[in-house]
Amino acid sequence: MCVSKIFTTFAFRMVKNALLSVIFPSICPCCGQVVVEEEGQVCPSCLQQLPQTEQIQTRGNITEDKFTNIPNFVRGAAWLHYAEPKVKKLIQQMKYKNRPMIGYHLGKAFGQRLGEAGFMDGIDLIIPIPLHPKRLRERGYNQAEYIAKGISEATDIPMDHLDHVQRLINNPHQALLLVDSRQQNVSHIFAVNHPEELYRKHILLVDDVITTGSTLQSCIKAMIPIKGCQISVATVAKAH
Repeated sequence: MCVSKIFTTFAFRMVKNALLSVIFPSICPCCGQVVVEEEGQVCPSCLQQLPQTEQIQTRGNITEDKFTNIPNFVRGAAWLHYAEPKVKKLIQQMKYKNRPMIGYHLGKAFGQRLGEAGFMDGIDLIIPIPLHPKRLRERGYNQAEYIAKGISEATDIPMDHLDHVQRLINNPHQALLLVDSRQQNVSHIFAVNHPEELYRKHILLVDDVITTGSTLQSCIKAMIPIKGCQISVATVAKAH
């Protein structure tokens, strides 16, 4: 699929969601209040009260233990605590209740904080963790893509529209597996297309939630052969 068609498809979904929000006003998942489009999908009061980690301010020092054995890893950060009920509800609404724009607006807020902390310094390209085509068809959208789009707009760093990273295997949901099974579940499930186009670039991989880090680890390892490529990661929430 050509770049213009990918971008047009994403833009169409964004416009469609914006029009639907006029006809059917958004309801804040946290408090149930109507939210105007300019404020996003979460009311400003609830957004301000969401429990944040310290990982942005420390430029990811807390998460590095999950990736220390991966040579091209630079830094990583998660913004919110997933165990907090409001955060969990936001993520679940975004992923399973056809509210991808929650991801976009969370991504914008997340991106602003990452930019202010200097976390985005040196990043060349933002790549959302891809879904397998079958799961993408079932869900209708990739929530990580909406998060990445929000971060991109907040930081003026481009998001990948060329599908450089591809998910080869439609593996079971990680949430359904025991911790010991998660690493095996995501082993060798990613491939990189046209790696020469990513030579010497610093890539930010974006996902919604990090638990054990197995999915992100697998994606980073698929990118190790890319000459001079550096990888950082950012997720909206962390489970532990």
